[in-house]
Amino acid sequence: MDLSFEQLNKPVRHLLLVDDEESILRSLQRMLRRDGYVIHLATSGEEGLAILDREPVGVIITDQRMPVMTGSQFLSKVKEQHPDTIRIVLSGYTELNSITDAINRGAIYKFLTKPWDDELLRTQIADAFTHYELKSENARVSTLNRAIIDAIPDALLLVDAHKRVVSAANAAAGSLLGYPSTALAGKAIGDIEALPLDHFYWDEISTGSFRALHAVETEYIRADGSLVPVRKSTSNAADGQCQYVLVLAHDLRHERTIESSLERLNEEMASVLEATSEGLLVLDAARQLSRINRRLNEMWSLPEELVSSTGGESILHWIAAQATTPAETAAALFATFSAPGNRSNGHFLRENGETCLWHAHPQILRGELIGHIFCFAVSLPPAS
Repeated sequence: MDLSFEQLNKPVRHLLLVDDEESILRSLQRMLRRDGYVIHLATSGEEGLAILDREPVGVIITDQRMPVMTGSQFLSKVKEQHPDTIRIVLSGYTELNSITDAINRGAIYKFLTKPWDDELLRTQIADAFTHYELKSENARVSTLNRAIIDAIPDALLLVDAHKRVVSAANAAAGSLLGYPSTALAGKAIGDIEALPLDHFYWDEISTGSFRALHAVETEYIRADGSLVPVRKSTSNAADGQCQYVLVLAHDLRHERTIESSLERLNEEMASVLEATSEGLLVLDAARQLSRINRRLNEMWSLPEELVSSTGGESILHWIAAQATTPAETAAALFATFSAPGNRSNGHFLRENGETCLWHAHPQILRGELIGHIFCFAVSLPPAS
């Protein structure tokens, strides 16, 4: 027999029938067999609980009047132990009063009476399985959505703008702020966002006038009272009458550490550049000016607008123009770019009579050219 794709993907439906009268169980089993259910039979509540512990039952139908454990008592236990099941009582109409409390407590999904109408009962059971599968799918999607949200590396806070409290948060928010993510629900946003501008923002949008923020830097208060720098953005997540705001906060501590390290390295490099007696010109891979020291500026009297233009080739042309043989000097300097893997050097005579010695070498990082360094030194002409 050929099965369609839909049939292959149809979930297996496990149905549990509980009644102390075996004749009732067999009658229900015969009627429902054609509907394709996997049917489990139990003659007592205790036997039904044992089946539930080992089988993936979706829908339960039980009689009310049974010895030892009534149907409502059985379903109350089922609700505690297997809350996702759909629970139905099939019993005499006179039993309704005895199960009212269980209905009110949500232990029972429906109450159906004996004697039953076959087609109506089959429809009710099919509807119960549809309800069960919809709940299961919603739970699966909710779990998947939660997993996706928790996988986001930045902190996410869903804030009730009117009450100014956090309604939900992801795992990254808990990590950023030093709380379990579930502990953030109900926390005042003002206890997290400390700066006056943040308070003014929530004052503004609590009136109903939403304004989105994009990459605004601020500070958050952690659970231990310390401050953490963040870059936050907001978007409107209004739901009907409730005004919700989704806050995305990026932790800046790592970036600040990197920035601090780069600043320190730059300061150290500047100190090295200024300590040398040579004039140094550092160009990047695009031959743009990356760094220059004071000595080079003094040696060649570089115009401020030339340095500001950041054109490394223009500076080299300026230097070559002060040589007695500018064309040859420029050609020698620019030959460095033609052989980026090699160190080059030379000398030329300046118009003022000084001899300039120079050398250049490439900057290589992980096998890739990232720039060039040119070094210049001058010697005074010999005394006459």
